[in-house]
Amino acid sequence: MTINWNVLPCDNLRLCQFMANYELRQQDYMVASDGDYILGAGLLNDDDNVAHVDVVVAPEHRGQGLGKQIVTRLIESAKANSVERLTSHGDFGFWQSLGFEKLGNGDYCLLLPAAKQRLVETWHQGIPVTEFLGLDITFNDASRVETCADMENSINVHQSMFAGAIYSQAVLTGWGLIHLRAQQAGVSGSIVLASGDIKYRKPITESPRGVVEETISLSDFSVLEQGNKYRIELKVNMYQGDSEEASAQFIGRYVILP
Repeated sequence: MTINWNVLPCDNLRLCQFMANYELRQQDYMVASDGDYILGAGLLNDDDNVAHVDVVVAPEHRGQGLGKQIVTRLIESAKANSVERLTSHGDFGFWQSLGFEKLGNGDYCLLLPAAKQRLVETWHQGIPVTEFLGLDITFNDASRVETCADMENSINVHQSMFAGAIYSQAVLTGWGLIHLRAQQAGVSGSIVLASGDIKYRKPITESPRGVVEETISLSDFSVLEQGNKYRIELKVNMYQGDSEEASAQFIGRYVILP
């Protein structure tokens, strides 16, 4: 079987026939076909940087990985269009295998790279010193965020990173993890640092790197929807280059105001 990939409008006759038993939206569909026979179809219902993913596979072709191929192509399309967050519904095992996480309302969600880039842009626009320091996120996933900064703009008279820059990078590294997890959960609020303590252990003279690692369940943010504050304590380590020995350790107590 040879799979051909096409984007078809919702009024295409073959697509209408294939979707006869399903809801047909007024959008273009990503379609997998074998000749004139449609094997499966999917679409992104995009709304302000958030898109909902739907996929349908012909019953006789299910369980062969076709649905994953369709969704993978839709994810790449969403990335190309700077979509920040995807949601879906259906079989959890299927969506989990594609990196989606479960939400409290029974839907699933996936955060895309554009969310990280938007966060960095927000930092640079709202906190000018972060742009001067070249603060950026070099890695992020569900439980870890890593940041970097421009050493040349962070040097003190001792030719090492000044304490204020270390503190600022550490605070925002932890802040970034909370923000991205809250965004994936689909909730919003004002993240503030209630208190923070830092221990400086050794100078940072090159490639400052901030790392926070903490498992934050998406369901934890449900307190915000009830009008309550969300509190969390995070440990952020600051490293020099590829060193695994922390040059500074920050303990921050953050609060999200609903």
